[in-house]
Amino acid sequence: MLGKDHVSITLGTVFPFTIPLIFSENSQPVYALCVLVAALIGSLAPDADSDGKPKLHYDFKIIYYIMVPLHKLIVFSFSFFNFKEKMNLEYVVEEQHRGVMHSPIGVFISSFLLTLLTTIVGYFIFHEINATLIGFLFLGLISGQFLHLLEDSCTVSGIKWLFPFGTGELKGSIYTGNKIEGKKDIRPFLYRVFLLFFSAILLIFHSLGTIDVNEPAVYLFIFAAVTLIWGLIFLIAKIDNDNLWMQDAKKVRELERAVDRIGKHDTVRKRRKKRYGN
Repeated sequence: MLGKDHVSITLGTVFPFTIPLIFSENSQPVYALCVLVAALIGSLAPDADSDGKPKLHYDFKIIYYIMVPLHKLIVFSFSFFNFKEKMNLEYVVEEQHRGVMHSPIGVFISSFLLTLLTTIVGYFIFHEINATLIGFLFLGLISGQFLHLLEDSCTVSGIKWLFPFGTGELKGSIYTGNKIEGKKDIRPFLYRVFLLFFSAILLIFHSLGTIDVNEPAVYLFIFAAVTLIWGLIFLIAKIDNDNLWMQDAKKVRELERAVDRIGKHDTVRKRRKKRYGN
């Protein structure tokens, strides 16, 4: 998927889990912010293996310049320690797009190394280590990267989930390029709407007192609902029907801008309400 789709779908998935952190009696907005920022970075980090310049390069250059050598380090490690022979790997780990960075093992290693690097830098700056903050940082990074893999699994290129151990592949029918001139697949936009709608419903239920975000069980409810939405996402991704999904590109972009405006308006309104109490 495109970088903006990775960002919006990932944040739409992660945001509901941060609502209890923000609105509970013992609110921890710093931890919520940490998870969201880390998930945003994680949503783009796997594309550091892209031959072109991904969104990560244009919008987060510092992270991009860290991720590129990190990718090279992971690839070098597989070669240096001869993991292919020692672990009887089916694939050779090389510098390629949707290679090791687009696999669970690459997601785990890169998330761990990024967290470790951030912890070291943070210690030298603040001379202390906040274990809870580090935990949320790692959680956000690995969640963002894992969701990146799920999102790419909805496309025609798919993801080799067992790489480099096997050939298992998961793919859908979403074509992110110009399959039909002047047309654009509307499904990534629909996924954003599904997730945005759930977050809005969750906030409304919280404001009405229907859901108590102080109860730990609320996370089970959020997890079940998000899992259900993702089940719907995969189901829709499998339906190959150009007449249904390929819509006029200009109209799709207009819808995307409209949703972005609504989101920005709600954010401003919530900030004013919090500041002025009305």
